[in-house]
Amino acid sequence: MNSIQALQITIKLKHMRTAILISLLFISTVCLGNTIANSSVKLLKFNQHQETDTLTVFQNDETVFTKKSDFVTRPCSRPQLVTYYDLIEPKDGTYYFIYNDKKQLIQEGKYTVRVSTIDEWNKKGAFYDRTVYYYKKNGKLKMTNVQKDGRMFKTEYFNSKKRIKEIKYYDKKSSDTDRIEMYKNGKLKETRVYKSFSTYTTIKAKD
Repeated sequence: MNSIQALQITIKLKHMRTAILISLLFISTVCLGNTIANSSVKLLKFNQHQETDTLTVFQNDETVFTKKSDFVTRPCSRPQLVTYYDLIEPKDGTYYFIYNDKKQLIQEGKYTVRVSTIDEWNKKGAFYDRTVYYYKKNGKLKMTNVQKDGRMFKTEYFNSKKRIKEIKYYDKKSSDTDRIEMYKNGKLKETRVYKSFSTYTTIKAKD
């Protein structure tokens, strides 16, 4: 073997070592990237899971609710006995699913304690963001009231097949009717945009 051949073999060996090192570096980088990505996903899921506690409670549980009944009188109607339920020591920042004695979901929402802007020591807790469910006598869902930030946001009405038939939206400031969406067989047919209490413009939905 002459000196030229030896030099060529040495150069080839150097190229092979360089290629191997680059390959190992690439594999390590990919594995490290996948490990970091997987760790981030797990951490994200963990944080989302721990963000809000949820509780399922029943109104007939005396350890969770206090029960009070009273007669309510409305104009042109007989006094009606109404029962009120109050949560015992509700937990701040907890999302509640509340069921009645018929195991119907009647309310869901997050209980939040807020400090009064007038008196910083005056803390008021409530379900500022919640959905209240109403049922017909046959047990089927009749309508839902959705509240956001302590104000009425919308009311959803359902037909006998549990499909949306009407959604009424409310103005954030006045709580007056803002618009009403009319549905048929689950599809939007028209929207009534209100200018005043009884004056509105009808917008037909596109097929």
